[in-house]
Amino acid sequence: MHFIPSYPESTPLELSHAAELQPYLLQNRHGISEFSMASLYPFTRKRHYAVSSYTDRQGNPAYMIRGLQWIDGKEEVFAMLPSGYPGKEFLDDLFTRVDEVNTISEERIPAWSHGLAENHPHLVLSEDRDNADYIYERKSLVELVGQSLHKKLAHALHFAEDHPDRVLVPSQIAKVSDMVEVLDIWAEGRDLVEDYKATLLAIQNQADLGLRGVVLYTGDTPVAFTLGEEDGSSRFIIHIEKAIGGLRGVYQYINRAFAAEMPERVIEINREQDLGIPGLRQAKLTYKPSRLLMKYRIRKGQ
Repeated sequence: MHFIPSYPESTPLELSHAAELQPYLLQNRHGISEFSMASLYPFTRKRHYAVSSYTDRQGNPAYMIRGLQWIDGKEEVFAMLPSGYPGKEFLDDLFTRVDEVNTISEERIPAWSHGLAENHPHLVLSEDRDNADYIYERKSLVELVGQSLHKKLAHALHFAEDHPDRVLVPSQIAKVSDMVEVLDIWAEGRDLVEDYKATLLAIQNQADLGLRGVVLYTGDTPVAFTLGEEDGSSRFIIHIEKAIGGLRGVYQYINRAFAAEMPERVIEINREQDLGIPGLRQAKLTYKPSRLLMKYRIRKGQ
């Protein structure tokens, strides 16, 4: 196990931190898709994640994750504090080192609002719509009832009709090389090197990251896969969904089929954020989310 140093020192996020960090992340998740090693670790090379330990205001062990983001082409440092408002001295010092604190849940807003109003009038709390998670009712994704979802159902049924030899195999027993094959074909012609590497890391470490899903085959050929993790007993988070292009209805089919494979106790499916990408936002909205799980961020006032 890699030692996690005390703030302000930090160490790059490693898979070996999972035993110490994962229980803390899940305890403070509040439904947020990012608060899990399954979400953080695959993107540690892209985001340059680093982790620090500290003691929260109640005297409990806590952890902070710092990373890099790019706003309007400018590199910025951000921090995530799953435990919530850390106190005046800690936050004042932190904002000499970072540009933003983000991924704040609605449950943490009252304490943050009180702390900012009392001690940090120069800091502004605001909604982060681009990173809001899309929450869907699982049954809605299976049944695809209603005029707005009719095209999704039609595409899924077309795929089933075109591929009578289709089969879903649990990712835990499917060949890793089959998922990599789909990923390689998906990546052809795309300038997404870091996202490719992140998905590859997730595939290669799915057991250690607690990921599970399915691989879709037509005959012996892998054509799509999806990976995610449970968030408690009643919600599932989809972290990855990749398919070979040019197959009519393949995304609609695997989306619907995997939702149908889930146990009845799973009520909701979290399909993560749209990152402010117009096409991705439109695609997620057309599936009719039941709600958006809003997140918040803090920056210095203008």
